[in-house]
Order: sequence, then C-alpha cells, then structure tokens
Amino acid sequence: MAKAHLACNLPLVSITAMMLGLTAAQNASAQNKISTDGSTTTGHSNQSSAAVDPGPRGGVPSAGGPLPGLSAAQLAFFTSSLARFQAVETVPTGLGPGFNEIACSNCHAFPAVGGSSPTINPQVADATLMGATNAIPSFITSTGPVREVRFVLNPDGTPDGGVHDLFTIAGRSDAPGCVDPQPRFAAQLAANNVIFRIPTPTFGLGLVEETSDLALQNAFSANAHQKTSLGISGTFNVSGNTGTITRFGWKAQNPSLLVFAGEAYNVEEGVTNDNFPFKRDTTPSCQFNPLPEDTTNLTDADPSGSTAADLSSDIVVFAMFMRLLAPPTPATSTSASPTASASSNTTASAATTTVMVASVLPPATGAAASAATSPSKASVASITSGQQTFINIGCAICHIQNQTTGNAAPLGGTQVTSITNFTYQPFSDFAVHSMGTGLADRVTQGNANGFQFRSAPLWGVGQRLFFLHDGRTNNLLTAIEDHASSGSEANQVISAFNMLSSSDQQNVLNFLRSL
Repeated sequence: MAKAHLACNLPLVSITAMMLGLTAAQNASAQNKISTDGSTTTGHSNQSSAAVDPGPRGGVPSAGGPLPGLSAAQLAFFTSSLARFQAVETVPTGLGPGFNEIACSNCHAFPAVGGSSPTINPQVADATLMGATNAIPSFITSTGPVREVRFVLNPDGTPDGGVHDLFTIAGRSDAPGCVDPQPRFAAQLAANNVIFRIPTPTFGLGLVEETSDLALQNAFSANAHQKTSLGISGTFNVSGNTGTITRFGWKAQNPSLLVFAGEAYNVEEGVTNDNFPFKRDTTPSCQFNPLPEDTTNLTDADPSGSTAADLSSDIVVFAMFMRLLAPPTPATSTSASPTASASSNTTASAATTTVMVASVLPPATGAAASAATSPSKASVASITSGQQTFINIGCAICHIQNQTTGNAAPLGGTQVTSITNFTYQPFSDFAVHSMGTGLADRVTQGNANGFQFRSAPLWGVGQRLFFLHDGRTNNLLTAIEDHASSGSEANQVISAFNMLSSSDQQNVLNFLRSL
C-alpha cells in the first residue's frame, strides 16, 4: 500500500561437551551475567593494564554511502531507499500496538544511517510521543544504547526467548480508544528473566549476503589446526528448512536481508508485511488497519525518482538499502601484510603518519582520566603492530579478516562488477561460538543455543559506541576481557591478550579503533 510517512586467564573447558548437547531447560538455567538495571559496565577488565580504549573516532563517518560502481538506476533506488529507511511510522501506517522504535534509522543511526545505537537514545522521547502513556523502563537511558528485551522463560517455565516490546501505542492521538499496558519489566528483571539486544550495524551486509556458503565454509576450515590448538570450535547456524547457512543477527539466525527486514519491521515497529502479515499484539481495541499494512504498491503515488523503489514494499526497499550500503572504510591502511609468524611488536619503519582516534563521547568508565582532556593519536606503526598482535594471539581465528563474494547481482539481476568476486574485510567467520557463562543469554535461536553468538563483524568498530550483544559496555577493552568466562571458546586467546605488555595491548586497541 502507498504510505503517508512522516517525513582474565581461565581454564579451558570442552565446549563441545558442555554446550552443544544442552537441552532447552539447561539453556534456561545457565548463569546470566547481564546487569539488571541496564547500565553499561566495565566488567572484569585487566586492572593492571595501562592500555586505554581511545574511544570511537570522531570526524567524518567512515560509512553510510552506497557501493561503488552502481548504475544510475541502482543509485536512484539507493537514494529512495535511504529516505524510506528514515521514515517515521504512525498508527495509520502500521505502528504498534507494541513497538520498540518508530523508525529504522532511529536504531541504526551511528555513525551514519545504517549503523547502530546513537549518542542519544531516541527511545526515551519516542515512548511518550503524540501523547503515548508509556513509562521508561529502568534499563533505557538517554545516553545508553537502544535496546530490545527478550524474556528467557514463559510463566510456566518453558523457554520463551521472544521479543517483548518496550512500548505500546496506548494514549497516542492516532490510536483513539487503545488500552494496552506495557509488559511488567520490573517484575521480570527481579526474576532474572530479562536479556537485552542492541542493533547490529548494517553497513556492507550486501557483500555478506553475496558470499556463498562454500566460501564461508572454506574460510572457516582454513585455520582448523589453529582452532584445535586454542580450544576453539564453532559451527554455522543453518536454516531449518533449507539447511543453508544463516548469517544475520546476533546469533546468525536470519538467512537473508529480506527476512531480516521483514522480521524487524514487524517485531520492532509492529508493521505487518508480506513476510510477517499478522500483528504480534492482538489487543482488540488497538487494531486499526487492514492487514498486511506493507505490501507491493500497484501505483506510483509518490514518485521519488526510482519507480522500482516506489512500487516495492517497504521491506523490499529496506533489504535493498542494506544490500547497496558500502562497507565501512578504515581510518588508515598499511602496506604491511601481517603473517602469523611475525613478531607482535613489529613496527613499520617509515610509518610516521598519525591517525586521529578522538572520542566523540566522554571516556569509557574506568578509562584513564587523561583521555578526557586530549584526543589520542595512534601512529600507523602502532596500528600495524596491533593488527599483527591481533593475529598472533588468535583473535583472527574467529574474526577472520577476509571473505569473498560470488557473482554479485544485488539489484534487478544486474551484475555489479565492482563487488563481483570481491574480497572484503568484515573480520568475522559468521559462525556461532560458545562464549561461556559470562555472555550467556539463555536464549536459543535456530541451532544457536543460549551460550552461542555469531562472531561480531569488527569492520566499523572504530566508530561504534556500545559493545556486546546487550550493550553492557562502551569500553572496548572491557568488551575484549568479557570474552573470557567459564566455558568460553575465547579463554586461551584472552589469556594471551592479558599476558601482553601494556604497549602491545594498546596497539591492539588502536588497531581496532582504526577499523
């Protein structure tokens, strides 16, 4: 339909024996370490380390533009889809009855449209927009991350794991007569039944979608010996219907960007669509529209310059927006080609260029006080050395630097030469790994159990504000340390990180903030 939008060194534990055979009930009883008040924390970062997260890079965003080499028609579609991605939903266009946000770009906002949580959380203001009567849950704060909530268990003790929307449209001027109370979040928090998720960045995801299962499997298998030596296993999440690799979302639970878009539209904003045509919240007094609310448009009632985009449903447009988004650009590139045998303190002899890594936020909790008064400068030599150390200690075993696309045709069946058989740098194997009790969320999605998460792609991490699946910290050093806990596949790698000198640790942080 045409829409009128508003413009530590821990012992290694056998992951296979401990995690992969878990039942749903065992998943549900796993220890949950997430802060129940929703605050960001410093975890158990190495207190003896002098290394400091320099914070997210300031300056011009390193992402947000279209892929190179697009045709005029493809570029017009991208421009139109960018506008649609920023459209604000209202009840007449499908918002509610339950919702977490009112626009895709409100969640995927930083450092540019398509990213992750912004500096100011829009959920605080949107909770009461247009007269809505929502209370702000304790875990939603103005300077904290955008969050969604999942309940671990149902009242009868069976596994839940689904999203429970933060807000309802009750009280809004465009939802007359709607009476729909919010979930009782305080009671669920007290029962330790709440886990959080934050938005994943969407930059470069078209490249990920264009990477074949075989290419992912080959990249995953290439370092099998190193995995075994460090106690790392991992597996791909797969579709229960097709058996193909799923790769999008915190647990790699979604198989495609179209499914990802359709599900998010329905779950986060309440808008029914061709993929998910029914309301999740069926409160009778809060049903206002014929369903589904988002479908293919048969007439171009609101020309945008791309007829193809105008006639497409929102979820198709959202999926194409993500497919056409270019990947993040690192702050610097080096001529060095690091190898696993090189020394961790290798420096580039002629690298005198400095890269500004100035934070756009106050220093992360626990960071050195000096970071608040002066921006840090990381030399190319430091970044190059940090990349080599990242490889040497084993981080790159899961955060694989390179993946390669196939015969890419992301729009209209037209081949995009610039990304066909293209090697890109997401720093992820897109597999799921058991991360131990410290990060366990006790939620199963597909074949990924309550301990497992997809290796988060690290491209763009230099301008990311919040880390880990629940946004528990804004400190990159803490995020690294939190990879270690009882049963985590990362324990030996984090042990190696903790044995580094403070300068080598700093180099790793500088490298990551350059991405």
